[in-house]
Amino acid sequence: MGTGFASSADGPPAAREQCVASTSLVEFQAAARAGEQAFANIDLPALTHAREEALSTIPCIGERVTTDVAADFHRMMAMAAFTAGNESLVLAEFRAARRLKPGYEIPPNVAPTGHPLVNLYERAVESADADEELEAVIPPIDGTVAVDGTQGGLRVRGLSAIVQTFDASAQLSATEYLLPQDPTPQYGPIPLEIEQQKRRRRGLLAATGASAALASGLYAGALMGERQFKNPSGNLPNPRQTQANNNAVFWSSVGVGSIALGLGAFTTITW
Repeated sequence: MGTGFASSADGPPAAREQCVASTSLVEFQAAARAGEQAFANIDLPALTHAREEALSTIPCIGERVTTDVAADFHRMMAMAAFTAGNESLVLAEFRAARRLKPGYEIPPNVAPTGHPLVNLYERAVESADADEELEAVIPPIDGTVAVDGTQGGLRVRGLSAIVQTFDASAQLSATEYLLPQDPTPQYGPIPLEIEQQKRRRRGLLAATGASAALASGLYAGALMGERQFKNPSGNLPNPRQTQANNNAVFWSSVGVGSIALGLGAFTTITW
C-alpha cells in the first residue's frame, strides 16, 4: 500500500480518523500550485513545504478528488522529485499528470524551453503512448473506488496515483497516495473469488440437502422394516436376515444423517 509520502524517511501518513478537520480540494490544490510557483521562484524551502503540506493532508481530504486537482498534484510532485535528482519519479509523476491533462504544457515562467525539467516532461509525453499495463483497484464490498479522480478507474503499473475508496452510500472512506513502486491495493475480494464462494455455498447446501433427504429415506425404510418384523401376522421367510437388513439400513441412516449434520454445521460456520 502507498505510504502517502515520497520516501519512508518522511514517516507514515496520518490515519483519516486522526485528522482534526477535513481538507478541502481548494486547500489541497492550493498547496500543489504553491509548490509549482515555488519552483518557478527557485525557492526550494517553499517547494519542500508545499510538498509536505500536500502529502500530509491527503488522508484528510473530505471530497472526491478531481482529475484537474490530481494533475496539479502530480506535476508538483515531479518538480519536487526533480530538485531531489530523482529522475525516474519525475517521469512517473509527469506521465500520471499527462494522462489527466493531455494538452498541458509547462509555462515558460515555471521552466523555459530547453530547461532540464521541460526536457523530462517532453520525454514523459513521448512515453505516454507506450503500452501501459493497467491494473484494477478492487473496491471494498458494496463500495467503489476512484483513481486520480476517475470513478472505477484503472491504475497504470509503475505510475503514482491518488486512490479513494467510498462505501455503499457513496461516502468517502479513505484517500491515499501510491508511489510508482507500490502494489495496486485490493480493498475487497476480487469478483472471481466472490463467484467461487457463491458456487461453494450452493454446493454445500445441495450436498447437505441431499444427505438429509437420503438419511430420511433410509430411516423411513428402517422403520417400515421394523414394523413388518414385529407384526405378529407377518410371514417373513427369513426373520434373521430381515432383522439384519433393517439394522444395516438403520445404521446407514444414522451415518448419512451425521454427514448431513456435519455439512450443515460446516456450511453455517463458513457462510
